[in-house]
Amino acid sequence: MAKIIDFNSLVLMIIATITFHSYLVNGWTSSSMYVNWGAHHCKLIGDDLHLVLDKSAGNFEMLLKLVPNNSAGTVTTYYLSSTGTKHDEIDFEFLGNISGQPYIIHTNIYTQGVGNREQQFYPWFDPTAAFHNYTIHWNPNAVVWYIDSIPIRVFRNYQAKGIPFPNQQGMGVYTSLWNADDWATRGGLVKIDWTNAPFMATYRNFRPRACYWNGPMSISQCAIPTNSNWWTSPLYYKLSANKVGEMISIRSKNMIYDYCKDVKRFKGMAKLIDFNSLVLMIIATIALFHSYVVIGMTSSSMYVNWGAHHCKLLGDDLQLVLDKSAGSGAQSKRSFLFGSFEMLIKLVPNNSAGTVTTYYLSSIGTKHDEIDFEFLGNISGQPYIIHTNIYTQGVGNREQQFYPWFDPTADFHNYTIHWNPNTVVWYIDSIPIRVFRNYQAKGISFPNKQGMGVYNSLWNADDWATRGGLVKIDWTNAPFIATYRKFRPRACYWNGPMSISQCAIPTKTNWWTSPLYNKLSANKLGQMNSMRIMVNGVFSDNMYINWGSHNSWMQGDDLQLVLDQSSGSGVQSKGTFLFGSIEMQIKLVPGNSAGTVTAYYLSSTGDKHDEIDFEFLGNISGQPYIIHTNIFTQGAGSREQQFYPWFDPTTDYHNYTIHWNSNAVVWYVDDIPIRVYKNYQSQGIPYPNAQAMGVYSSLWNADSWATRGGLVKCDWTNAPFIAKYRNFAPRACAWNGPISISQCAAQTPNNWYTAPEYNQLSYAKQGQMEWVRNNSMIYDYCKDTKRFNGQFPGECFKPQF
Repeated sequence: MAKIIDFNSLVLMIIATITFHSYLVNGWTSSSMYVNWGAHHCKLIGDDLHLVLDKSAGNFEMLLKLVPNNSAGTVTTYYLSSTGTKHDEIDFEFLGNISGQPYIIHTNIYTQGVGNREQQFYPWFDPTAAFHNYTIHWNPNAVVWYIDSIPIRVFRNYQAKGIPFPNQQGMGVYTSLWNADDWATRGGLVKIDWTNAPFMATYRNFRPRACYWNGPMSISQCAIPTNSNWWTSPLYYKLSANKVGEMISIRSKNMIYDYCKDVKRFKGMAKLIDFNSLVLMIIATIALFHSYVVIGMTSSSMYVNWGAHHCKLLGDDLQLVLDKSAGSGAQSKRSFLFGSFEMLIKLVPNNSAGTVTTYYLSSIGTKHDEIDFEFLGNISGQPYIIHTNIYTQGVGNREQQFYPWFDPTADFHNYTIHWNPNTVVWYIDSIPIRVFRNYQAKGISFPNKQGMGVYNSLWNADDWATRGGLVKIDWTNAPFIATYRKFRPRACYWNGPMSISQCAIPTKTNWWTSPLYNKLSANKLGQMNSMRIMVNGVFSDNMYINWGSHNSWMQGDDLQLVLDQSSGSGVQSKGTFLFGSIEMQIKLVPGNSAGTVTAYYLSSTGDKHDEIDFEFLGNISGQPYIIHTNIFTQGAGSREQQFYPWFDPTTDYHNYTIHWNSNAVVWYVDDIPIRVYKNYQSQGIPYPNAQAMGVYSSLWNADSWATRGGLVKCDWTNAPFIAKYRNFAPRACAWNGPISISQCAAQTPNNWYTAPEYNQLSYAKQGQMEWVRNNSMIYDYCKDTKRFNGQFPGECFKPQF
């Protein structure tokens, strides 16, 4: 086990004793370390220690720069250990790999001779190109493994609960480089290539800041909270929120094995890594294979078509990477006409905004055919968009988009394109989400005359992918990684024009031509109808003009509302909803908008209606808009809260979202929560949960009250006043009568908004809201003592977030 140490930064923080002769040592000296095996393969050159491995022996070293190029079968180690059969041990081990494939960082901890607590990671850097700092911090409360000051693992002391912890034995520090090709790389399948010997790892600037072991008396002496025992300070008992965030990010992106999740190994507790079935984290691209039915990936079946340095084939898995320098992509070496194409994919986790991961079939040329799955990333906590499209003879524009009813980043999900002469069906986890039928006889084109290859890629599309290009890639989260596995094409090879008839003939070999595959079963139709949580930003499909038709303009994804001296204008949704998330991008009336009100709200009908409002009160040029929010229950409102925007809402589009479930209503601006209204119905406070609401938008003359209480009127010389809307996205439960009151509130995967994470704002979101309310809030009905004569509504005495 070996390690790199940075001369200027802490590499080891250890408590138990080490084999060094001073309390603080920088670098390598013969007074601090000795060679315990392979002396002829160990060289001390200045502050550097070189460990060498050739076929006759192994060797040591420390700042850690690992064996470069083809290191398969080698293991470089850096660890702490006591001696004896009941020893304690804390490990960093670096398992080599073939050229172009990543090392595995293997960590473990032994207590009283018992280990089997492995956690493994892919490095997020090249550990062979430069030195990196590896630190073990060990105190009476916890062991923490760090890489370049980023924590990757914590093992806490739960000795009081019967779980052993290493706190009774002094440990020395060891490093080595050795031949472990019986297990290290792919379970021993890949052996050391001795033509590449000697293998060399380099260590530098070893720095222990630790308590000497002087026998059993040290057990208490080294644990006493004193200034000298700096590691006992409360600062070192628990990671800061920032460090926890760093660790969560690394573990979500780079962790490949955790013994605590290995149910097979421990029969419900955890598992030792099986290098033949290792779940590898990949970054989105895929390949095609040379056999009629193939599971897995082989270099003989696909090739990298761009971003070669970001694309890796690892056994049955394919890795694609996106960073600021490039994305990556691959394609099959063969083309097909008809069949079924399936793939397991785990998408880029966390903040994937601006990224697009693709999996699609396509022919070539300007008149190409194409069948698409594209996965449009989003900011953390917001859902991906599953974008589907089909091109025939070079013409597309047949998009349908969906929100997933699952987390596509937490696990692998199966995405299948089924294509035969009669239909194309898109499936997710065996559930059909879309069908495109062959109506060629009626003049509608269908893809049935061109062979198509299989393509995958991961690329930067932040000019359009997330919120129409408003949200850009945050490169501090790079590299972005998606994982593909078990690609399974069951399809007809394309062998030129003769395949047009051969692949369409109804034979047993051409199984896709069976009548079973020409039409969905009643069960599959039911699944599709229930799962079509569709994102449809086309206003004409979702809304209609309910007044001022001569002042409304609706085309595709765009809506324009106009106010002049003759009239304002408004639209409303064709359907009504109970619970969900309703979002819209709006660019408000620019210039002198005094007296105007632009509205975007949900409402039921009747005297006892429910309503949730965003209203934007115009102002004279140079003065800010007021964002006015309100909520009505059973016809009663008077719950206003108002804010100044912290941006100019007239120069660009901004996203306004109303998130509404059975527990709370949350108003968001550009994903920042500004207000929460929680459900306290059980305590006699009314809440909107029994009436369906439609979505409304309008632009109208409210100069009797809107600007300075009506003192400032509309200046009609500035007319027409124009507000612009786009990307209307209702992700909500459709109202089907009173039965929906229970159906829309049921906690099911389809009712995604009922998940626990939507019932309470995260600490980060609470912090954002506090900032807005402290800096931009200008009115809160719960603080208006004059208005209510001290008799505030009941919700004012309840916590809202």
